[in-house]
Amino acid sequence: MDLSGLRELIYKTIDACYSGIYCAEAVKFFKDWHCDEKILKNAKEGYTIVVEKNNQIIGTGTIVGDEIMRVFVNPAFQKRGVGKLIMRRLEQKAVSAGIEVLKLDASLPSKRFYELLGYVLLEETFVEVENNKRLDYYKMQKTLS
Repeated sequence: MDLSGLRELIYKTIDACYSGIYCAEAVKFFKDWHCDEKILKNAKEGYTIVVEKNNQIIGTGTIVGDEIMRVFVNPAFQKRGVGKLIMRRLEQKAVSAGIEVLKLDASLPSKRFYELLGYVLLEETFVEVENNKRLDYYKMQKTLS
């Protein structure tokens, strides 16, 4: 697995899509949360998809048990079906494992994307980050058929 390429994709997407929506402390929290150790741990525990184009990583997503995580698409390739492809593959993996309900945490800018794929809002929640600031996000789920 190209760990540095994955990290670069994740950080680039966080910078492009979260800055201006989330405070700087929340952006830092996202980057710390998606550290190399967690990327590797989740890849070993579950299943990670990496999408490449011209030898460049343009998308990724991971499933561990019944939870989808770390779905990121290079901003230059968003709204071109890459995210849907990743989600479809992760959902297929879940179905083949006998999972009936998938869960995920959605950032503010990604909520609509997941709703369009059939995920429903369970809860609006937050985590406190540095300087007593908040990182708001959504807990969502989808029943697979």
